[in-house]
Amino acid sequence: MVVSMNEGALIDVIFRDIPEDSVITIVYDVHSTGWMIGLSLLKKALEKGKLGIISNYNQTLSHLAKSLNLVGTDMWSELNSNNLVIFDIFGSRYGVRERYKNVFYLDNVDPETINPKIDSMYRDHILPMINNRKVVRLIYTLDGATLILGENVTLKLLNQTIAAKSKLLKGSILILPINSDVVSKRFTAWVVGISDYALVVRSEFRDDKIMEFLHLIRAPEEDFEPTTYLLTTVGERKAERLRVKKLTPELGSLRKQ
Repeated sequence: MVVSMNEGALIDVIFRDIPEDSVITIVYDVHSTGWMIGLSLLKKALEKGKLGIISNYNQTLSHLAKSLNLVGTDMWSELNSNNLVIFDIFGSRYGVRERYKNVFYLDNVDPETINPKIDSMYRDHILPMINNRKVVRLIYTLDGATLILGENVTLKLLNQTIAAKSKLLKGSILILPINSDVVSKRFTAWVVGISDYALVVRSEFRDDKIMEFLHLIRAPEEDFEPTTYLLTTVGERKAERLRVKKLTPELGSLRKQ
């Protein structure tokens, strides 16, 4: 079974043993904490000794560091320890470049050359760092890529990336967070369609609080069944902040009231 327990840390409940070469898509809305799931997966990978690679399309490095800190990851320490690599596409595009170890920039962000340039950096700088480690790649975020490159170009480049890295980084895991309020339904549907895991997080306003529901709609298991969980966030950064509780039919019926 995909899920070995009904309640606990999200990573432990849903992602107990991720197969190699998996693509994980996380779709969330503007009010949800679903954006933290990809960062939490990266944190767990680093704790297991894997090499993390972030393609940053969303924000400055200082803001990215704050986002990672919210799930308990010290970005600067992981960079200095050769456990983390960042391709700063955001900084490359908008001219915000800083000198940090294991942070790489492109001379320009051009749709026709972005993938070849990144592949060249992989061969020259990243492959020597791997040293028999498994690799987890996070595109942070896929909707951020569309704002820079456009939806059609992003889908084309994503196809190329999946094909190329299946050879260059065999066995690596790719994480694709998407804010569904930024991109079209067509875009989201296409990405979900190429994924091994697909999670959809939806927030609902209930009186004086927000409730979040996580729908696991795809997973690479023969006996998989779509499942809905209640998603909550705990305050302790050193812990696994995101927790889930499987909804029984009775609890699920509350959503209809």
